[in-house]
Amino acid sequence: MEYKEIEGKEVIDKQAHLIGKVCEIALDPNIWKVTHICVDVDKNIVEKIGLKKPLIGSVKATIPIEMIHAMSDRILLRNESLDELKQVIKPKSS
Repeated sequence: MEYKEIEGKEVIDKQAHLIGKVCEIALDPNIWKVTHICVDVDKNIVEKIGLKKPLIGSVKATIPIEMIHAMSDRILLRNESLDELKQVIKPKSS
């Protein structure tokens, strides 16, 4: 699968919460593998997962690739709850 096929895909969890859309991928150059996806977090979910909303723009956060359960027209995460997602999602530094 190519990056252009992943970019913009919706990311949802098992409870069908829209977490956001893929905006980037993170690659470990030492092993040449994707380690994280960067998600433009949906404004309705930002505070629910403990991220701070900026005055301008959107929140971007990284999710480890191990959290992905399945991928087709959307990316489905493994988390059983938003609390579980809070443990692994990290704000993306600019």
